[in-house]
Amino acid sequence: MPFRNRFNYKIFQYILGLTINFIGFCFAIPLIIAIINNESTIFAFSFSIAFSLVLGSLLMYFNKDYPPILTKKDGRMIVGLVWFVSPFIAALPYLLSQTYFKTPINALFESFSGLTTTGSTILDNLEIVPKSILMWRALTQWIGGFGLTLIVIMLVKNYKNGSNYLFNAEFTSIDKEKVRPHIKESVLKIVYIYVGLTIISIILLSLGEMDVFTAICHSLGAVSTGGFSTSNINIGEYSAYSQYVITSIMLFSGISYVLLYWFFKGKGAKLFRDEQSKLYFGIIILGTSILFAFMYFQHNYDAEKSFRIAILHIVSVVSTTGYYLPEAQEFGVFISTLLLVLMFIGGTSASSSTGLKLIRIIILFKYANNSFKRMFHPRAIIPLRYNKIVLADEVNNLVFGFFFLYLIIFIFGAFVLTLFGNHFIPSIAMSAASISNIGPVIGYMSPETTYSALNIGSKTILMILMMIGRLEIYSFIAMFSKTIWTKN
Repeated sequence: MPFRNRFNYKIFQYILGLTINFIGFCFAIPLIIAIINNESTIFAFSFSIAFSLVLGSLLMYFNKDYPPILTKKDGRMIVGLVWFVSPFIAALPYLLSQTYFKTPINALFESFSGLTTTGSTILDNLEIVPKSILMWRALTQWIGGFGLTLIVIMLVKNYKNGSNYLFNAEFTSIDKEKVRPHIKESVLKIVYIYVGLTIISIILLSLGEMDVFTAICHSLGAVSTGGFSTSNINIGEYSAYSQYVITSIMLFSGISYVLLYWFFKGKGAKLFRDEQSKLYFGIIILGTSILFAFMYFQHNYDAEKSFRIAILHIVSVVSTTGYYLPEAQEFGVFISTLLLVLMFIGGTSASSSTGLKLIRIIILFKYANNSFKRMFHPRAIIPLRYNKIVLADEVNNLVFGFFFLYLIIFIFGAFVLTLFGNHFIPSIAMSAASISNIGPVIGYMSPETTYSALNIGSKTILMILMMIGRLEIYSFIAMFSKTIWTKN
């Protein structure tokens, strides 16, 4: 069957053009900063804007008569294509700034890391990097944290089930409660929460020692759970006040947008009744207690500093943000292993955090508990419930499939990294950090390793892991599935 009969290829190209145009308009923000500061990146961003707008406009113009039909298969393919193409467009100013990125693979790595909200960087000395580049890094992760597909949903026409297919392909988790009957209205509510958290963060950080530029960059990193910083020592350069603000923003950003919407609407009971949220806060309290005890008794820090170090790192890892303090290099094997486990778990579904997601962890444990009960009551019918709702077997099977694939890809990624000449422990840390989109863990788990020093093969594997983590595996695999490409 011809390609054009299997897919609505015109809408593919139209939406790609729309996405490229959106990124092109976003280039204007760092360009303004470059002009104000008379930086060497003026040409890089000017060319990037021109190229993006011309390419995007051509794709939209020649495909504006696309058929007004969007199938479930089309939705999967569009999400995959948007996420694969966007990092290459976003990398344009990096590719044209060879002084700082040196090679094309470095430019692509930084772009993939930003849009997938991973936060790993090949820049070893951020102090010499122009403000325009630092702003673009922060913007890429903010855009990626919100979700490129949600931007598409807001900008394209809403055909029957079309937006639903895009929304479900972007958020492949099980819990997809909407705050409004229509997807576009739900997306707008997410925008209010996302932008609102960003504005609050900028204001609070600006009240401390940060200037407005630095406050904006770190707010974009915290809200998106991305983790890019403007300092070589991450957020260790800033005051306790700023660290507490960033911790609070990361904490909120790891919670479901839907639950945050109800929370700010005055219906906080929904947040605290939700099983994911209860586990989320429980993990943070337990993890903080363990790390606090370690820092207080093992390293003799005072109570306030021990608590600040503990809660910042636990929230940073659970929300998959990746901000850290210099004291993290004192954690040792036990705490590093604890953080490694927590980064796999991730935050709640329908949030900007990534990882396995707590909803899947809950279902896995409930299934194991039910299996144990059936050993003694083989004829009993024991339904698996989440938030008092019985889950279908199909949902449980998807969770087990996801968990299995997640572990296999993590192990395979670590194995391939060792084949490219990396040591065992850094390979495990980098594979886990990339598929969980948490990023700069090797700064404290493996201080002797930097991303800039990795070879081309290692960086390529990490970029693939980042994309798999951001697309939550199923959407990634769908891109290469024989079923998608051969069946109508």
